Amino acid sequence: MAVANDMTLLLNKIERRLGLTPIVPNLPENLKKEKWADVIKEDTMVTFSRYYPNELRMVISDETCEKKRDESGVVWYYIKEEVLQGAKLLGIYDIDWQDHTTANSSLGATSIGGGYYYPNFGCPVETFNSVVMLQGMADMASLYNRGIFIDFQYPNRFALKGLGNTNYDLDKFVVKLLVQHESLITISPTKMETFEALAQADVANFLYMNLRYYDNLETTYLNIDLKLSELNDAANKREQIIEFLKDSYVNPSNDNSPIIFTV
Repeated sequence: MAVANDMTLLLNKIERRLGLTPIVPNLPENLKKEKWADVIKEDTMVTFSRYYPNELRMVISDETCEKKRDESGVVWYYIKEEVLQGAKLLGIYDIDWQDHTTANSSLGATSIGGGYYYPNFGCPVETFNSVVMLQGMADMASLYNRGIFIDFQYPNRFALKGLGNTNYDLDKFVVKLLVQHESLITISPTKMETFEALAQADVANFLYMNLRYYDNLETTYLNIDLKLSELNDAANKREQIIEFLKDSYVNPSNDNSPIIFTV
């Protein structure tokens, strides 16, 4: 219900901003506000997700992936389609290095030597010591290991590799998937201004491209003048918004875009 309400509020906002309130009740059935929501889902969300995707955590194991070794000996993980539950996979951001649970057990044992830890509820001091020791071993191991990065190949397979084309075969670890937004609820409020502007341009383009066939139409009773130039101007802003997304999506505000800092 909350998601539906968010879409309704967005459609109402677009209607006000485009000055469409006087004609909305008289729009043809295939151009009603309900159809605008389809435009936003099929056009706006697809484009926006390519620059600001949604992040999902996934535990990689035999239950979620199939492992196959290719002719060169590289182990590839194939994400099972049923695990994604219809979500459109755009890529894989990275291994979730902040996960210290048993879900990352094989990663911990392989990359830092000490593996995961269990909180000691009976002795909080020992829990603290365990965390400190784990971090210390990670710091020490970082001086010698080659690091692990994800080699993702569309549409659904990836390999764990290191420098010198080293290949890793791990049983259980956690990765961050980048998927397409399916509803407004997964879009951060701090990015909604840009999303709303893109949605407004897409709806304006949808209406303009269809209503132009009715404009200046001579009837027995009147000459129809829909003032479509304003809709066309709003639709043309889409290219400006796309350029803005291209110029700004690689920055600290985008959690799912890698950034390299150099000094």
